[in-house]
Amino acid sequence: MTAPSISARRLGLGIGLLCALALAVLGGRLLIAGIAAHQAQSFLDDWRELGEVPTETAWGVAEAAARRAIAFYPGDNGDYYDRLGRVYEWRQQDLDFGAPEAQDSREQALAAYRQAVAVRPDWPDTWVQIAFVKLRLLAFDEEFDRALQLGFENGPWRLRINRGLATVGLIAWPQLDEAQRAQVLTSAARTVAHDDYQAVQLFGLSDQIDQTRLLCDSLPADLLRQRGVCLSEADTEGPPWPGNTW
Repeated sequence: MTAPSISARRLGLGIGLLCALALAVLGGRLLIAGIAAHQAQSFLDDWRELGEVPTETAWGVAEAAARRAIAFYPGDNGDYYDRLGRVYEWRQQDLDFGAPEAQDSREQALAAYRQAVAVRPDWPDTWVQIAFVKLRLLAFDEEFDRALQLGFENGPWRLRINRGLATVGLIAWPQLDEAQRAQVLTSAARTVAHDDYQAVQLFGLSDQIDQTRLLCDSLPADLLRQRGVCLSEADTEGPPWPGNTW
């Protein structure tokens, strides 16, 4: 057996160096993308905890970080697009549904969510967020219907999904057809069945939007008794929970 020629050894060494360089570049891009994604998520977590719309400065830093994560990730990442959409949703979170001045940021959020579901079409969280944005845009169209349906189908037993679908559906109730209303009530029942805290939260929302009667008339009676909601004063002791006035 003859020894490899010098040129062959050099070729092998060159290929090895190129592979090492490519891996280093890939690793560097992944690292930068991961750090940027973490930075953007930290802002989102803070805004959610505080419950306040961010300042323009804070929002600008978060938006740049979310876009940097997408730019440096070697490929399409549905999670990163979803995070960018949430950053845009927070920009004018406090404005009314259909507010013209919030149109641009909500359309930007919707565009990011569309890219997210193009990468991972079975992810229910993003479909629920699409439904939320369409609600805020007052755009009750085929995309809104599809978002409700796919959120319901792909996340049937996840609390966050059921809570989100129940919230969107109760607010958008007049715009829904009978099949959609049935799914919303199923999600509402699953949310209430989870624990007392979730029941209080959902009935608190229903009180704000004048939908408590709907829930009291539609959810299973044994579930309502278990949670202590929708009971007459004669059936309860102590201070009533939300919905106990019927």
